[in-house]
Amino acid sequence: MKPEKPFHTPLKSQDIPVPSAAISTIEAPVKEKKETAFDLSQMEPWREFAVTLFNDESHSMDQVTLQLMKALDCTAGRAHSITMEAHHKGSALVVITARPRATRIVQILREIDLHVTLRQIN
Repeated sequence: MKPEKPFHTPLKSQDIPVPSAAISTIEAPVKEKKETAFDLSQMEPWREFAVTLFNDESHSMDQVTLQLMKALDCTAGRAHSITMEAHHKGSALVVITARPRATRIVQILREIDLHVTLRQIN
């Protein structure tokens, strides 16, 4: 059995008359890229200063541990670990952080005259 022929011939897009007034161009809105200006002179990379604690014989381990807890806002366990490392090795890395926080930690540790250094690492 032969397929039946369609009743009409399909039109192609070029065969359909369209009034010129119906043709318009739709433009998508252009998204502008926002540029953010940074004052690079005021920026410091994160984790750029190391605070080191040195062993001394004038403070008890409890005094050092309590001051570390105050400076770092950390647990007694963490503070005690730093204290013991400084006691056994002569020095201990307290923290690596941005300059403002490192400076604040050094100031708190020096309140009781602990020997600490602050050095830029990058």
